[in-house]
Amino acid sequence: MVDDLNRQSALADIAVATPAAPGQGIILRSQPPLIMLNLRGSADSALNAAVRGACGCELPIASNSSSNCNEGTILKLGPNEWLLVASNGTFWSEKMMIPGATLTDVSHARIAVEVDGEKSRDLLAKGCAIDLHPRQFAPGTCVQTSIAKIGVILHRPRNGDSFILYAARSYAGSCWHWLTAAAREYGYHVIAPQNNSAIQQL
Repeated sequence: MVDDLNRQSALADIAVATPAAPGQGIILRSQPPLIMLNLRGSADSALNAAVRGACGCELPIASNSSSNCNEGTILKLGPNEWLLVASNGTFWSEKMMIPGATLTDVSHARIAVEVDGEKSRDLLAKGCAIDLHPRQFAPGTCVQTSIAKIGVILHRPRNGDSFILYAARSYAGSCWHWLTAAAREYGYHVIAPQNNSAIQQL
């Protein structure tokens, strides 16, 4: 179980805050260290009820879908696999009792970056083969794909027009370098990670 509220983001020394300016089409926001739990089990009504009772959140069943509640967000990764994401300090942990499922804490495995701004879809399209048009990639959609040959989970939150990108911690530097290089033509500014701050409602 990861419960260290003083964990430092892998991007803490890279994602340095920069000033906003008129005309910038991209906002990059490195998320603070998060609780991330891999959940595996049969996608049935019994598991949904168990997750609802333990987490207070519905289990997304449809492919490439997500659900959210006050505590956090659940992303569907595969037929019998999900990722639970929440702020540090939540009661979500691998010790939760969810009969018929296994929970594994993978909080140290990934970094999360929010890509926002009117050019966010154009930016991601440079390195991603997925059609990100709202008709195909509606709010609440998530998918495992690659961006600039880096494996990622790409999620479009239900609130707002931003995207959340989850990448392996070992690729944090490469992922950030690509994002900033690709964003240069649109103009961008960076909001640095803030440890112990609450994650936005995803």
